[in-house]
Amino acid sequence: MIQNIYNDNIIIYVFAGLCGLGITVRFILDMVYIYLVKESDRLGTTNNKLLKHMKMKFETCYKLNIGVNNVDTFVDKSLTKYKFCGILLSTWENFSGQVLLLSFLIIPVSAIFGVVFDISREQILYTGAVGVLACAALVLVDKMINLSVKKQMIRLNLLDYLENFCKVRLEHEVSQPEKLEQFRKEYLAVISTKQNDKKSESDKREEINRRKEARKRKQEERRLQALKREEELKRLEEARREEEKRKLEERKLLAAKRREEELKKLQEEREKQRQNYMKKKEKDEKESPILQSIEEAAAHREESISPVMSSEEEKLVEDVLREFFA
Repeated sequence: MIQNIYNDNIIIYVFAGLCGLGITVRFILDMVYIYLVKESDRLGTTNNKLLKHMKMKFETCYKLNIGVNNVDTFVDKSLTKYKFCGILLSTWENFSGQVLLLSFLIIPVSAIFGVVFDISREQILYTGAVGVLACAALVLVDKMINLSVKKQMIRLNLLDYLENFCKVRLEHEVSQPEKLEQFRKEYLAVISTKQNDKKSESDKREEINRRKEARKRKQEERRLQALKREEELKRLEEARREEEKRKLEERKLLAAKRREEELKKLQEEREKQRQNYMKKKEKDEKESPILQSIEEAAAHREESISPVMSSEEEKLVEDVLREFFA
C-alpha cells in the first residue's frame, strides 16, 4: 500500500493541496485585514457593523457616566469578536498555522514509512523535497503578508480614535457642553466657508472650462471655414480647368472644321484642275489628227512637188506653212 502511495505520487498531491489551501487562507486573511485597516482609519464614518457597534458602545458608556477605564482591553475584546463567513478571525489564523504544521509533520512521517517499507531512496528524497518546498512557500507567503503588522495597525487606529478624539469629545460634552457647542458652531462655520470656497473654485473652474470650450468652438469654426475656403478654391480651380478644357475642345473643333474646309477647297481645286486638264487633253487630242493630216499632206505635196519646185517656191511654201502654224 505504501509502495502504491509513493508510486502514484499521492503524498506529493497532498503537499500541493495543503500548500494551495494554506496560501488561499492567508490571502483571505490579508484581504480582511486590509479592509479593517482602511475602515479603522476612518472610524468616524465607517460602515463596518462591528466597528460601528464598538464606537456606539464606547459612546454609550460615557453618556451613562460609566466611562471606559482600560481602552486597550475594550479594543482587544471587540476585535476578537470579528467574524468572516461566520468564523472568527482567530480560527482562520489557527487553521492556516495548522496547515503549515501538518505539512511539516507529513515530511518525516512519509520518510519513516518509506524506510520501513523499503521504498527507494530517490522516491523518499523526491517526496521530502516537494514537502520542504511546499512548507517554504507557505512560510514565504506568511512573511510577505505580515498579518501581525496589519493587526497592530488596526489596534493603533482604534486606540487613537477612541482615546484622542472620541473620549475627549465625550468628556467635554459632559463637563462643558456650552463650550463644545461653541466649538461645533465654529467648526460648522469653517466647514461652510470651505464649502463656499470649494463652490467658488468649482464656479471658477466651470467658467474656465466654459471659456476653453468657447475657444475650442471658435478654433473649430475657423478650421471649418478654412476647409470651406479650400474646398471653394478647389471647386473654382476645377471649374477653371473645365472651362479651359472646353475652350481647347472648341478650338480643336474649329481647327478640324477649318482643315476640312481647306481640304474640300483643295479637292475642289484639284477636281477643277483635273477637269481643265482633261478638257485640254481632249482638245489636244482633237487637234492632233488635223495637224498630222496637214503635215502628211504637206510632206506628200513636198514629195510630189520637190522634184520640180525651185528654190524660190520652196521658200514661199515654208513661209506659208510657218504663218499657218504660228
